[in-house]
Amino acid sequence: MVFRNAEEYESEAIMNLYRAAVGKPFCTWDETYPGMFEIWGDLSNRTLFVLEEEKELIGAISIVPENELDHFEHWEINKNAREFARVVLRPDHQHQGLSVFLVEGIIQQMKKQHVAAIHIAVAKENIPALKLYKRTGFCIRGEADLFGHHFCLCEKIL
Repeated sequence: MVFRNAEEYESEAIMNLYRAAVGKPFCTWDETYPGMFEIWGDLSNRTLFVLEEEKELIGAISIVPENELDHFEHWEINKNAREFARVVLRPDHQHQGLSVFLVEGIIQQMKKQHVAAIHIAVAKENIPALKLYKRTGFCIRGEADLFGHHFCLCEKIL
């Protein structure tokens, strides 16, 4: 497994990963989000990362360029915090524990940036993701309605 920055030439493959998740259980995405706008923004900011196995992309994850969750009062640490989003793993690689590589990879990236805490909003009905984040050291700090769904607000202090 290789966790690394995504490259521009991989934008179509990343879009295919996103589209493969739409309509699957626990996924709150639709045909418009995430799209090429998010991919190109993340690529230009060097905040899009991929998980590769034998030269094939099997997952992607992004550090959010601008924190969207800072205004919530639930966080233990709000100063020098970052968020990640758009976590996706190819369907044929799910349920094998590989999503831990994505999350641990992004945690290491944020540690390099000397981030104090990591925040993520997780759809409350996304039980597998909530288990993943708890397993990787995140705590649920509260709940909120965002983007037409109900989310758990998760935080990991670094």
